[in-house]
Amino acid sequence: MTYRLITFGAGQLLWQEASEPLRVPDLSIALLAYLYDCKAPVERRELARLLWPHARDAASTNLRSLLRRLTAALPAEGKNLLDVDDRHMSIRREMVVSDIDATATGSPAEELAALAERVTKQFLPAYGKGSERLDLWVRDLRNRMLVALREAFFEATKAQTDSAAQAASRRAAFVLLEQNPEDEDVRATLLIGAKAILPAHSRTRLVVGSHIGSAEQGTGETTNLPPRLALLPPDESGLAVKQQSVSNALIEDLTIDLCTSRAVSVIAPYTSEQIKASRDKVEALRRHHVHFALDTRRSGDYLFVQLIFLPADEVVWAARFALSPDGLLEQRRQIADTIRSVIAQRVEQKSPQTVDFQAGPEAYFAYLRGLQSLSSVSLPAVRKARRHFREALDHQSGFALGLAGVARTLSLEWVLTARGDTELLMEAERLARTAVDRDEQCSGALKELGVSQLYMGKIDESLDALQRAEAVSPHYADALCSYADSLNHGSRPAEAYEKIMAAIDLNPLSPDTYLWTAAGASYFLGEHERALSLIERMRDPNPASRLAAACWGMLGNAAKARACRLKVMRDNPHFDVEKWLAMIPHKESWQTELYREGLLKAGF
Repeated sequence: MTYRLITFGAGQLLWQEASEPLRVPDLSIALLAYLYDCKAPVERRELARLLWPHARDAASTNLRSLLRRLTAALPAEGKNLLDVDDRHMSIRREMVVSDIDATATGSPAEELAALAERVTKQFLPAYGKGSERLDLWVRDLRNRMLVALREAFFEATKAQTDSAAQAASRRAAFVLLEQNPEDEDVRATLLIGAKAILPAHSRTRLVVGSHIGSAEQGTGETTNLPPRLALLPPDESGLAVKQQSVSNALIEDLTIDLCTSRAVSVIAPYTSEQIKASRDKVEALRRHHVHFALDTRRSGDYLFVQLIFLPADEVVWAARFALSPDGLLEQRRQIADTIRSVIAQRVEQKSPQTVDFQAGPEAYFAYLRGLQSLSSVSLPAVRKARRHFREALDHQSGFALGLAGVARTLSLEWVLTARGDTELLMEAERLARTAVDRDEQCSGALKELGVSQLYMGKIDESLDALQRAEAVSPHYADALCSYADSLNHGSRPAEAYEKIMAAIDLNPLSPDTYLWTAAGASYFLGEHERALSLIERMRDPNPASRLAAACWGMLGNAAKARACRLKVMRDNPHFDVEKWLAMIPHKESWQTELYREGLLKAGF
């Protein structure tokens, strides 16, 4: 063996087990994989048409160019990887080992786990979506690998002798059900195995759960595939693992349990790990079509859990569970029962939006890109987000979240420009009302209605809208943040601070707006140093420079107050204290006077 050809996941060609892959053209990986799979010489004309089906006149030229680039990238000792003549081409199989082969190199459990990993990583993931010959071949090989995994799964379940074999069988079952949620033979086999693994309470719930949705299926009507759920395990330290982590065992229990249910399609653990590590949530959602994610984090003796409806980036439920060394099994039971019942309830509540997402995901993807753009509070970011939200409306004109998103950017622009442009707020309120009319249960729309009404001075109406948003989604951290802001302007800063702390607790990696809101409440509570520490935690503290200047002014630090004032005047040379204070709504005049005092002490 000279070369190692990797085709599952990131396609790579390695030389003599080198740590770095050779820099060969991407398309050459597909070429080598095809030749390896064919096991016999292939006509060059056939290969050219396979790789360039829409460029037949140039296909042969393209193939010659690809071969030159591939050969140039190979080491001098291995230039003879391909056997090429005027008409045919083949790969020297004696020089290559590839993950296409499912050869036995370890125990049955290790081989089953390796097969499951290959199916999850996917063969040549960049291909297989179209109807050309190359795509058909890619899908055929993926199916062959899936059949091999299924056969190996049933063979392994006949002779499970240790925990490693049981774990490999469970993982294989998760992957098979992820690929085909309707595979009742795999589901039944997993259920039988789970009875020997899970505590008695879970076995009972498994039997009940396995019949969820059967009434609908028995009507003979065509139903949509169940929503896809990813269970994301916490990042556990080595010590936690040694102490038989409750949280990891809990995720294992829930994954087995929910895999036997027809209410949801559970993503395999391998895929969940990829989503957990992904930096691009939109791409992860697009690639894996996940509707719900159960995110878990462990902090000390507590397990924090939140269920996220990913198409709307909305936390629909969250809880914190205390963990103690005593009674671990009982804790596991209580936590698992709670999470299981909540998942069933919330999935049912979100089913209309889930169907909507399945029918037209492009609007949701554009909406999420808009949310990503708002990770920083700046005018360019706000206007970029507005473009994405309008793109969402282009895909789906009545999309409530898209309407609410545009309204949000208009309200933010009003704050950032500080020009008192009432047309921005009027349009924001109109769009938010339209969104609420479209979907009365859209907490995001209710939130934006409350925000626009706040800046228009309709404080009581704003508080009413935000209270409704909290009632619809009590764990929607963004809505709680806006509610806190309205409470602050409603001259209730103590309640505002309590509410924003609840939002930060639900969303620990908080956007800058959360910290800004908490700093505002702190200022009116006389906690100027706390307000400044919150502003300093912002990724971009510049938008809060007015508030920081007022804090330094109240603390008597003229130098730092002046520095903050200069930032404000640099970004907005026409800023006028009295005009700004006239724009900012406060229910009671003492707040306006307190803010004026701080700004004047800062030198404005």
